[in-house]
Amino acid sequence: MKQLRKFLDSITMYRVVLYALIFLAGSTLALSALDVLKYSSLEALSGSLIVLLTVCFFANLLLGKLYKITVNHESSLITALILFFVLALPNNSYEWVGIAYAGLVAMASKYVVTWRSSHIFNPAAFAVLLVSLVGIGNGSWWIANQALFIPMLIVGFLLLTKLRRFELFFSFFVPALLLIIINTINGSTLVDTAWNAVTLYPLLFLGAVMLTEPSTMPVTRHMRLIFGAIVGLLFASTFDFDFIASSPHLALLMGNVFAVLVTLRVSTKLKLIDKKQLTPTTYSFVFAPVRPIKRIAGQFMEFTLPDVKLDSRGNRRTFTIASAPSDKLIKIGVKFNDPSSKFKEKLITLKVGDEIIGNHISGDFILPKNKSTPIVFVAGGIGITPFISMIGEMLEKKEKYTTDLYYFVSERSEVAYTDILKSAQKVGINVNLRVGRDSNLTDEDIKKHTKAHFYLSGPPGLVNFYKLKLKKAGVKNIHIDYFTGY
Repeated sequence: MKQLRKFLDSITMYRVVLYALIFLAGSTLALSALDVLKYSSLEALSGSLIVLLTVCFFANLLLGKLYKITVNHESSLITALILFFVLALPNNSYEWVGIAYAGLVAMASKYVVTWRSSHIFNPAAFAVLLVSLVGIGNGSWWIANQALFIPMLIVGFLLLTKLRRFELFFSFFVPALLLIIINTINGSTLVDTAWNAVTLYPLLFLGAVMLTEPSTMPVTRHMRLIFGAIVGLLFASTFDFDFIASSPHLALLMGNVFAVLVTLRVSTKLKLIDKKQLTPTTYSFVFAPVRPIKRIAGQFMEFTLPDVKLDSRGNRRTFTIASAPSDKLIKIGVKFNDPSSKFKEKLITLKVGDEIIGNHISGDFILPKNKSTPIVFVAGGIGITPFISMIGEMLEKKEKYTTDLYYFVSERSEVAYTDILKSAQKVGINVNLRVGRDSNLTDEDIKKHTKAHFYLSGPPGLVNFYKLKLKKAGVKNIHIDYFTGY
């Protein structure tokens, strides 16, 4: 499991989702060719997939140029693949037009149906609804097929492992499954009813692939769980008004509306106003957002760069914001390795005045509301950035927590944000600098803080090591700085 997570964490979220859906599409075509999947002909499946990939790719490209926005080609291909699995396959020329129309609508919804420049609805679900309302297609959700159950199970597990969204998935899956069983048991055994619910309803696909889209879900854990439960209950409900009826895509869209109401969502252009070297291996980038950004200290943001020569990591990255929420500027600290990814090669060449795109503020790695709660920050290298944001906010508001910071660096020259760290004592923060690759958070250090909330941020190896060590020491409150963009 550790090796699997290490492998998945070496690839961006978008690339993992894309590869998973390609695997699912390949499995579908192979099973159709072997006559195991009897939903439709291999020709209809292949043709639908080609049309959707082509329309979504070029529609996204053209809309990006029209709106002067840097596009992410992976997202258009992901949307096309999702539509492939949920749209009814065409039987005549009229329905082929519906397939193309769905791809166009899905891409357009990301640019047109927005709030504060961020799209509101899952693009594929929105397109299926529009196609159904117009009457040139419908959402059959044929992915819910027993022949595809094993490939879908593999894909769902990989995506939920990468995204760390098992809680969200089960908040949707459990109420949906229970309600489906109640509605359909009708004299059958409980086991048979549950099996049919899992294999003949698109629970796995909607819950693992579509529900987990970061841009259309709430950003905090408790709101995500409510979001999942709402979609699950609507998914399994049965209502039929003359103009609209219950469906998986409608359930997700209504959940998206809830997410908008409870989320501070924004997408904006960011203009670089300063770039400087913090340490021999890290740089600070300071951006001025065109649109004001509301956030909480410790949260992260997704950044999209233009004109990046794509590699396995893509042209998007997620970085924790180092500036305090009271600071209108967006500051990030970035570590550069040799060799660097194509993204970082482009990032380091940015000049003052250049613009990039920032969106998707999220994260639960935030300070507790109770200021009497003792806190221990454990940072490795550039993992100090969320704590810099928190300390900056404490300084601005003159708030004091009982806080100890353990900051691990390989060499003293790698200490970043020294000015803020020197000021940290003004709000009662005890800074413990640990230099050298053999430096450690000792058992004695931990014993002094067993009742504290521990916040771990840094390289995955450091975070995982101390997470296990703290659990063995009996520490119950451990917070991990993980974000899906990595």
